[in-house]
Amino acid sequence: MQNLKQLIKRIAFDLGFHAVGITSANDIPTSEKHFLEWRDLGYAADMNYLLREDPINAKPTKILSEGRSIITLLVNYYTKPPENPGRDFGRVAAYAVGLDYHTILKSKINLFQAKLRKEFGDHFISKGFSDSVPLLEKSFSRNAGLGFMGKNTLIINKPFGSYFFICEIISNLDIESDAEKEGTCGKCTRCIDICPTEALTVGAIPAEGEARQGRHESPLLDSRLCISYLTIENRGSIENDLRGKIGNWIFGCDLCQEICPYNKKIVETDWEEFKPQSGMGHYLRLKDILSIESDKEFKSKFGNTAIMRTKRKGLIRNACIVAGNNHSEECLPELINLSKNENDPIIKEHALWALERFNVLKV
Repeated sequence: MQNLKQLIKRIAFDLGFHAVGITSANDIPTSEKHFLEWRDLGYAADMNYLLREDPINAKPTKILSEGRSIITLLVNYYTKPPENPGRDFGRVAAYAVGLDYHTILKSKINLFQAKLRKEFGDHFISKGFSDSVPLLEKSFSRNAGLGFMGKNTLIINKPFGSYFFICEIISNLDIESDAEKEGTCGKCTRCIDICPTEALTVGAIPAEGEARQGRHESPLLDSRLCISYLTIENRGSIENDLRGKIGNWIFGCDLCQEICPYNKKIVETDWEEFKPQSGMGHYLRLKDILSIESDKEFKSKFGNTAIMRTKRKGLIRNACIVAGNNHSEECLPELINLSKNENDPIIKEHALWALERFNVLKV
């Protein structure tokens, strides 16, 4: 049989994954310490899956007790957004313009596991996932030699930049680990400077190994200020002083990736599932969102996409903010209707806020 690592990488590339790295399934206590310190600062906001008493984020064997190694895989999802169609539209982050990555990647991971099971029989034990368990995916992908942690808190891979999904297969296979790759953002602070809400910072917590080596301090993201958190994970009202800073982002945000020099030469994905024609695209018409009347209608429109994450309430809340920021006159009838007839208090509150941006009286 060919070398184990070569076999695994051949299977990965045959299945369409764009990069693959191997690391051990050992705990990474330095990453856990950093995570807990970040969480203690309140930066995890109200995301319950990050607030558990005994987090397993840096402990792969808590997920698979027989785990010896982690096969880490990257999938490029980038597609170039078209020219902004104007004030009547809200923008979607690049990762969500196609089909829901959870479903697509899970199917591909299952196929990978099946191929390995065919090679190794009943001896092979594994668990595979992508963004579906509380594992510090970026830390393990860094350890697997797939990139370095950028100041935008994303893994930056040469030559793939940062527009990629991360997948893992924890297995009982004893595979030689890949070496970590050197990398740094140097003195560049473009991502920090461009963030409208000032969600990014550097240096409050020393980096795990880099600060000791004199390279740079650890990047930090305050989720409470991040537009992606505000428009996707946040279930409540968005603070008044943050609404105007959201701009035209109706779902997520890519500003810290768009400005990154490492993303200037990236190519578009070859996965059809993640292209805009497979999903809802880079822009959503605000009027169409504001007129969704029920959860059933919302699901029928977005059921196969990551946009489902916001639920009807969240997406309409976001559309109200963008309509107000854009001064979309096309949206005025829908905003007035929501301000009068919507039962959900959060939607109603944001519709009224948008109308105030037009100097339209509450009626």
